[in-house]
Amino acid sequence: MSRFRFALPIVLSVVALFIGCLWLRSYTRHSTVSIVPDLTGLNVVDAQQALADRDMVAMVIDSVYNDQAVKGGVVSQDPLAGAEVKPGRKVYLVLNAQRPPMIDMPDLVDLSKRQALSVMEILGLKVSGLEYRPDPCVDCVIEQRIDGDRVAAGTRVRRGSSIALVLGSGDQGERVPVPDLRGLTFAEVGAVLNMASLNQGVLVSCEGCNTSVDSTFARVFRQSPGAGGFDRIAMGSSIDVWLTMDTVGLAPVSGWNDPVHFEPNETNDTIH
Repeated sequence: MSRFRFALPIVLSVVALFIGCLWLRSYTRHSTVSIVPDLTGLNVVDAQQALADRDMVAMVIDSVYNDQAVKGGVVSQDPLAGAEVKPGRKVYLVLNAQRPPMIDMPDLVDLSKRQALSVMEILGLKVSGLEYRPDPCVDCVIEQRIDGDRVAAGTRVRRGSSIALVLGSGDQGERVPVPDLRGLTFAEVGAVLNMASLNQGVLVSCEGCNTSVDSTFARVFRQSPGAGGFDRIAMGSSIDVWLTMDTVGLAPVSGWNDPVHFEPNETNDTIH
């Protein structure tokens, strides 16, 4: 009898502990997990529904702007897709803004072209074109314009706006060599021509391209005017290009992005 009285509290403690563990597992749904879906690109309504279907809750915590991502779509999430979480878990979302944010227009006047392009890239502004007029300071910014109108420094503009730069071409008009664009993508063509003090002309054709995405991967196989020789053209001239999806054996020339190739000629050469 004394042994029973001694063992009874131990047995009751073990039973209570066992019942408590069962209750705790049931309360916390220890054996139940949900897999977080990939919400990238979904708008907030679809993301909320996708999470609700798995007994999770969407919480929007921030927004950013990326012109390469779906407007209004999810660009990041926490926890990540594929994570195992308890039902009822909150999933924190960052959305891509519908419109780019407003920024202050920088003061590019009197900067060199290279400095202006660097500032614009940092701020997310695009170059709509380069215009040249006689001025002693070659490749220095004389004016900055949006849609043909001057825009003063400090003016609120949208990030991603296209800015036209009016630059000096020297007193007698400098001339620059034509860069070899063969093997470059269309995006690379724009960067090279900007540095070469030239403009993108017409995209004449894109052989083998069926969608707009195809043209992203296509490369230049022909240009007009062509590169080579000692011919130089006026600063601000345009170069037309032809693209192709058949890129076998089509590679850029060595050093195509070396800035030293884009310096204007200091003499007023003429085209042969």
